[in-house]
Amino acid sequence: MSAVPLSPISTEQEMSCVIVDSSAIVPPALQSAASSDTTWDTTYQDDGPVENANDDVNWEHSADETMPKIEPVEDDCFRMDEVQEAPRASVPRSGQPKTKRPRGRPRKHPLTSQVVNSKIAKGRSKTGCITCRKRKKKCDEAKPRCLNCEKNAVVCEGYHEKTIWKSGRERAEEERQRKQSLPHITLLPAFQGLERAEDYIFFDHYINHLSSVLTVEGQHRNAFKDMLLHMAVEHVGLMHSILSLASKHIDFETPYGSKLLSSNPQVDLSSLVSRSQFHHNAAMKQLLAWGNKSEAAPEQKANLAPRYGQMLCLMLQTAAEGTPDGAHRVHLQAYKSLIQENPPPNKAFTTFITEFFQYRVFADELIRYPDMQTKRLATEDWEPWVEIEPARLIGVGDGLFHYLAKITTIRNEIRANLVAKVKPVMDYTSLQRVANINRAIHEWAPTWPAGDNRDRVSLLYKQMMWVYLYRTIHPPLPPDEEEEEVTRSFFGATNPPLGSTVFRGSAAAVGSTGVGDGNRVMPLSPASSQPCSTTRSPPPSSVLPPISDRRLSSGSPRETPPSLANGGSPPPVVQYPRNQDQISIAVDESLMILDSFKPGDPVQTLLLVPCLVIGCAAFVPAQQERVRAAVRTVRGYTGLRNCDRVAELLEEIWRLMGRAEWERVWDWQGVARSMGLDFACA
Repeated sequence: MSAVPLSPISTEQEMSCVIVDSSAIVPPALQSAASSDTTWDTTYQDDGPVENANDDVNWEHSADETMPKIEPVEDDCFRMDEVQEAPRASVPRSGQPKTKRPRGRPRKHPLTSQVVNSKIAKGRSKTGCITCRKRKKKCDEAKPRCLNCEKNAVVCEGYHEKTIWKSGRERAEEERQRKQSLPHITLLPAFQGLERAEDYIFFDHYINHLSSVLTVEGQHRNAFKDMLLHMAVEHVGLMHSILSLASKHIDFETPYGSKLLSSNPQVDLSSLVSRSQFHHNAAMKQLLAWGNKSEAAPEQKANLAPRYGQMLCLMLQTAAEGTPDGAHRVHLQAYKSLIQENPPPNKAFTTFITEFFQYRVFADELIRYPDMQTKRLATEDWEPWVEIEPARLIGVGDGLFHYLAKITTIRNEIRANLVAKVKPVMDYTSLQRVANINRAIHEWAPTWPAGDNRDRVSLLYKQMMWVYLYRTIHPPLPPDEEEEEVTRSFFGATNPPLGSTVFRGSAAAVGSTGVGDGNRVMPLSPASSQPCSTTRSPPPSSVLPPISDRRLSSGSPRETPPSLANGGSPPPVVQYPRNQDQISIAVDESLMILDSFKPGDPVQTLLLVPCLVIGCAAFVPAQQERVRAAVRTVRGYTGLRNCDRVAELLEEIWRLMGRAEWERVWDWQGVARSMGLDFACA
């Protein structure tokens, strides 16, 4: 046996050495090819059938060539029949690159390949950490913190929460299930009465707007916030009254009201109106329930201040709504009957409501028509129960409105004498009272500090009081007495009258400078020291302007009518009441003070009463237009609809002036009654 190395014919792999038996016949192909003399003939024979596989290869060599020596091997266990062909290498498929063998020595402990769970990123990644995205650095997206941030020693802010798209139905279902899984809790309102979105709208309007309109003091001394709100937290009836007042004050037709609706989409106009009526009914129910209890009950004494607050809010609500049915007087009467026996225990609150209610009691005299069956609310001998210090309003604590009540008493007596045709309409006692009131008005002086606009408003009130007195003591007389009185006042008793129609010249022509005969001289008004005479001499004929230059009540020049050009008689000229020039000077001075206040000045709250009195004495159309503008300014600042009622009454008075119905113009309380207007004019 000898070992012969074999070379595989049909494979590329190396074969191990095999043991060949020496007795076996060795194929010629296994002989050594070391000799160069050996000739290899591999001609393919195709002449006939091949009997043996060895016949395919013809081995030709010369006879003198020697056979190669076969070396024996140590292993004799080789068997030719056990030799197997090595498996053929698989041919790689087209399109798949053949894996190359890595260069270098293989690692003793090879690295484990990292399994990449995410798909291969294409382009810029948007799932990096927040820090890397801010720094515009590449992120390795390691969790929970990326290694890039740790390597650079920066704080990794983590990753954005991954959102999964869901349909609207799926989201609604998840939200419903989430709400059902939550535990049920009950949240009670922080304040009684504030339960719905509409209530918070009313509450914010009261704090931010209405409470500032109702006072002149500003934010540092606002009693509507400092006093009423603290009581409303403890008493639900007062809270309902405040919310009802605020809801009635909002005008949803204005830009402010439209903005409230647009900024609160969860409410609409109908829900706001319904909630407003709810608060009003609840407030009246609480007030009536308190009135049905015994006044000696302990809780009645403790709840006096909130009940006064409710009456105050309900009375202001009538001004906010502009109700013309006299509903405000019900609350004024309730205050008058309650304050004498049961004043509030808090002195500061008592001072506040006393001044507030009494101001409106006195101002109500300017609208209220006297009724013999109803007792007057304002009295001449009224004295405050507590000292009104510091004062907030004008006329109550300083005593000016006492004269208003006295003038109203004289006015009611003159009205009764005119109806009964009593002559003279004023007796000597009335004249004496008028003289005392006139002197007291001249001596009255305001006490407001310098820089406070109420100092100028006080002068306006002083002028208004004099106009009210002057208009009261000069009522219209019957035609026969009117002619005699006009002749005696303007042209002297010794001169004959010019006729039944008196033509009015200019103020300078008639002698409005106030120079009289030296015996009967009185000042025009407390705001003007210019004297005027009550007996005037007749103007010369040259004073009267030509007919073509005379003006109508509208103030425009009148053209000569065709009838006058053809020799006819001129049309009648509007006859102004006697002493119109004197009253016009006072009206002009008052209008100058009214025009001096800005539209956003807090004193606009105090100007409605002067507008009414001065407007009823404005005979010139230019003056009427200025009063009309002043009323609009007060309406724009306060938002109270009782300003509209004042404007309606003044328009009717001015219409009557144009028709020369001076008796009705003098009695504007009667005109308001005929129009069905009985409202709070303050």
